[in-house]
Amino acid sequence: MDRIVGVETEYGCLLSEEEPHVNSELWPAKVKNYLFRKADAGTIDLHYRDYEEPPGNGGFLLNGGRLYLDMGHIEYASPECLHLHDLVTYELAGDDLLQSSLVALGAEDRVSFIKNNVDHHTGATFGCHENYLMKREAQFTPPILGTLLTFLATRQIFTGSGRVGQSNPLAFDFEPPQPEAHVNF
Repeated sequence: MDRIVGVETEYGCLLSEEEPHVNSELWPAKVKNYLFRKADAGTIDLHYRDYEEPPGNGGFLLNGGRLYLDMGHIEYASPECLHLHDLVTYELAGDDLLQSSLVALGAEDRVSFIKNNVDHHTGATFGCHENYLMKREAQFTPPILGTLLTFLATRQIFTGSGRVGQSNPLAFDFEPPQPEAHVNF
């Protein structure tokens, strides 16, 4: 593969019944602060990166990735990778960073970070964003567009995309990836 790729993963936060009065947005902030202020896992942003991303909201990690809070949940962005094996390695490193932080904070039995794509309480969607570098001058010609659309339409078969469960908390049917209600262009 001769293309630079990356992945951004948004994590939902689940709290055990032992934490009934704790806001689920508290733990993502605790973990982010632990990683940058206690574990020295990277360098926290000192300046605004965007209107909604103030100083201290996140930063760059020593592994080249980036971790920040996005609307109350943690988002981990891998560094740019040339090989798919490296991309998977860095995505798993993001999972490990969060889990090891919970262990260090003594919360691994009460708090979990999950990869999910729908918040059943608010209806908000989040998940995983794939990034593929293309030349700026690249035209979406039929050969390029055809290849991309074929890949996007068939990748569920070899990546296992989809989820178990639906907005109805009592239903646990398999739902194919990106139901129409949650596709954003």
